[in-house]
Amino acid sequence: MAAALVTGVSRRRGIAAAVAARLRTDGLTVVTAGWTPYDREQHKAIAEQTQTDLQADLGVSDAPAELIRAAERVAGPLSSLVIAHTRDTGGGVLEMTAETIDQHLAINVRGSLLLMREFARRVLEDGRTGRIVIFTSGPPQAGAVAYAASKGALEWVVYSAATELGPLGITVNGVNPGPNQTGWMSSELERALAERTPLGRTGRPEDAAALVSMLLSADAGFINGQVITSDGGFSIAGSSRPR
Repeated sequence: MAAALVTGVSRRRGIAAAVAARLRTDGLTVVTAGWTPYDREQHKAIAEQTQTDLQADLGVSDAPAELIRAAERVAGPLSSLVIAHTRDTGGGVLEMTAETIDQHLAINVRGSLLLMREFARRVLEDGRTGRIVIFTSGPPQAGAVAYAASKGALEWVVYSAATELGPLGITVNGVNPGPNQTGWMSSELERALAERTPLGRTGRPEDAAALVSMLLSADAGFINGQVITSDGGFSIAGSSRPR
């Protein structure tokens, strides 16, 4: 049975949790990874913690490789890697510090790259093929500049890694879910964003999960190096996400 590792799973209403649930419905063996200390720190008002199979602080340089190895000890050889973890503590140009910049880049960029490297190494050693999906976030991200820098870097990672790994049998694609109601929006903000979205509502975690499901399916075998936006038309309507 195909197996997938999904990172960033820590809240039941989160996108990563929805992705894990959808992939299980698709018949995959799913290993979930999260880092509950960060989630509790940043989402104190959302008492929706969920259990994960593995815990990993992806800001620690050795953690990504160990996480891949641990996931394969649980589920056997991985066929898919869904990188949905993120660090986003906010902070505009005038508020950010050297420390916050380093933290965002270490977790969001370096952690993701090292996960990809270990996943690809193990897939290629076994002569298998694989799929990687990375979550990005469209600009602008006013008020969260370090986060924006890290997510912009991941978009370029998709293009570059897809070019390098595609000939080896590993596809790499990105998903930009746009404004997605995972519990962080007030009812007023959700209504305002829905009014600015051509389809009349904000995104739901299940929307992003459905797209990941498609990208991991046999029908998506020729899709590579794409960052696909699934936001109901929010971005093409000339809107920017308020913070």
